[in-house]
Amino acid sequence: MLFLLATLMACGPSFKDVQSQDTIEGYEAFIAAAPSSPSAFTAKLRLEQLYLERAETQGTLDAYDAYMDKYSDDPQAKLMEKAKEGREAFAYQSAVDANTAAAWQLYLDEYPKGQKKFKQEARRRLTVLEYVDNLEIGPAEIEGTNMAEDPDGPLDGFMIRADMKNNGDKDIKSLNIAIEYLDAEGKVIETDKWPWVAPRAPGNIPIEEEWKVPVKSGEERVYTYMDTAPNAPGWAKKVRLVPISIYFVEEEAGK
Repeated sequence: MLFLLATLMACGPSFKDVQSQDTIEGYEAFIAAAPSSPSAFTAKLRLEQLYLERAETQGTLDAYDAYMDKYSDDPQAKLMEKAKEGREAFAYQSAVDANTAAAWQLYLDEYPKGQKKFKQEARRRLTVLEYVDNLEIGPAEIEGTNMAEDPDGPLDGFMIRADMKNNGDKDIKSLNIAIEYLDAEGKVIETDKWPWVAPRAPGNIPIEEEWKVPVKSGEERVYTYMDTAPNAPGWAKKVRLVPISIYFVEEEAGK
């Protein structure tokens, strides 16, 4: 950057050249060398865009914070709100990926006035994480199945089964599970949600009455989920089952 700045000062700023390069370093050098140029305002606008684009591309808190540090005190900044939304969304996704009490609490500490849906999910995750050590989840078995439950029909879907047990001292009225579809390297390529137990199914889909019965302390019950293959390519026929929200019988009763 120092070399570029020296060149601009010696040879005269060429905004056309800076635009063709379209880099943060180039615009910063141009603005420093020619702050009164008619093109300086345009250069500043594009520089701000590039800082935010870098944050979005790199997808790190450091990159977002670099934008914040540069433009937080600039009354002419045009993209601050978008940057704040992007940073919060990234911080939230980081908590989702880590799914630890510390990560969720960090999000809540950083964004006490954050998006309502994000804060609600963070609090739900913290609640289930406080109890998750009491949930015994066996290996997920996956096999082909017919979506219409026709034994003679084609295998146009898959069935997930896993033994689960409530080893805690509370009866569970509702427990929602995230089904994370994994590629060969164990990375999540898509996610679905389906409860282990709940008073009603998502979308009020008809379910058997036994499915609505709370899981008592010490009880073991099979988790099942049926669907078609995920849309994202690369699924290695592997899933991870992650508890994401929980409600207990005593909570529903107001105890």
